[in-house]
Amino acid sequence: MPAAELNLLAINIATLSVLFFSANLLVVRADKNHTYFPLALSFIGIAIVISQPSLKVLAPALQLSTLTLALPALLIIAPCFWLYVKGLTHSAPWRFKKADARHLALPGLGLLISFITFLLPADIHYNLLGKGDTAILEQTSALFRNFIYGLLIITFVLVLGWIAQSAFYLIKIVKRLQRYRTQLKQVFASTEAKEIRWLSGLLLFVGVAWAIAAINLLLDNLFIASEYTQDIFQFVLLITVCFVATWGLRQKPGFEELFSTESVDVEYQASLAMDNNSSQVEKSENTSSQKYKRSALTAEMAKSIAKKIEVVMTSEHLYLDANLSLPKLAKHIHTSPNYISQTLNETLATNFFDYVNHKRILAAKKLLIESELTVLDIAMQVGFNSKSAFYSAFKKHTQLTPSSYKKQNLNQ
Repeated sequence: MPAAELNLLAINIATLSVLFFSANLLVVRADKNHTYFPLALSFIGIAIVISQPSLKVLAPALQLSTLTLALPALLIIAPCFWLYVKGLTHSAPWRFKKADARHLALPGLGLLISFITFLLPADIHYNLLGKGDTAILEQTSALFRNFIYGLLIITFVLVLGWIAQSAFYLIKIVKRLQRYRTQLKQVFASTEAKEIRWLSGLLLFVGVAWAIAAINLLLDNLFIASEYTQDIFQFVLLITVCFVATWGLRQKPGFEELFSTESVDVEYQASLAMDNNSSQVEKSENTSSQKYKRSALTAEMAKSIAKKIEVVMTSEHLYLDANLSLPKLAKHIHTSPNYISQTLNETLATNFFDYVNHKRILAAKKLLIESELTVLDIAMQVGFNSKSAFYSAFKKHTQLTPSSYKKQNLNQ
C-alpha cells in the first residue's frame, strides 16, 4: 500500500476511534441529560460517512451496506448538532419534542431511499453503489429503470442539498448563540464560563471543513478525482472531531443550575423559554413588553423592589459574590425572579449582568485609587472571575482601562 494511502487510513482510523468512543460516552450521559444524545447521533453520522477508507481495508463485507446508509447519515449531522446546541442553550432541561421532528425530514427521506436501495436485487445494488455503473439497468424493464433513475436524481439533489442544509444550520446556531448570550445577562452576573465561546471558534473551523467537504463532494459527483482535498478533509476532520469531543463532553447547559432551583418560579421559566423561542423573538416588535405582558407587577411594587436591590447591593455588598445569579438575589430579598428582571429592565433600564457589574466597577475604581493592590487582585476582590472579564466590564463602564483610570485620577 502506498505511503499516501497508509497515512489516509491511519487518520481515518484515528478519527473513527474518537467518534465512536465519544459517542459511547455521550449516550451514557444522555440517560441523565438528553442534550448529549443529538451530539452522539451527529458523531455516528460522521463516522458512517467517512468510514469507507477503513472499511475497504479492514471490513470489505460491510463497505456496501455502510455506503448505502451514507445518505441519511450525511443529512443527520447538521440537524443533530443544531439540537445539541439548542439543548445547551435551553432555559429548561431539553427533551426531544414533536416540533423538533421537522429537523429530521431530510434524514428521514434519505433513510427511505436507503431502505429502497437495500431491497434492490444484489447485482443491481452492487453495480450502482459499489461500482457506480448504471449499465446494468439497461437489462431491466423501462418502468423499473425509470424508477431507479428517479431515485438517483433525488439522491444527487439531496447530496448537493447537504451543502445548503449545513449553511442553514450554521446560521441558525450563530443566531441562537447570540440570543443565548443576551439571555445569560438577565440571569447571571458572571457569564464568561457559560457563554460556550468554544462553539464560536468551532463554527469558524467547521466553516473551513465544510467548504473543503463541499468542494470535495462537488468534485466527486462530477466524477473528478480529488485525492488532495480528501487528504485535507480527513486531517481537518480529525482535528475538528477531537476538539468537539473534548469540549462536548465537558460542556454543561448554561442554565443547568436553574433546572432544580426552587426559587425560579414557573412564570420566570416561561419568560426565559420565550426568549429562547426564535420565532417569538423575531416576530415580536417589542420583546420586553411581550415578555412581561402578563405580569402583575405594578409601578409601586417595582419601586419597592428597586429599593430592596439597592440596599442589599450597597449595604450588604452582595455584588462581591462571584457566583451571584438572579435566583440567588431573588431568594435573598424574597422576591420573584421575574419581578426583579422586569424591575431591572423596565424601571432601571438595565439587565442583571450590567447592574451588578456596574456596582463592581464602582468598588474597583475606589480600590484602584486608594490601594496598592494589583489589577488582578482588585478584579477578584470585587467579584469578577477573571482579569479579562474585569477589563471588558471596566472599559464598558468607564471607556478606560483600569491602569489608565488609575493614572488619570492619581495625577489629578
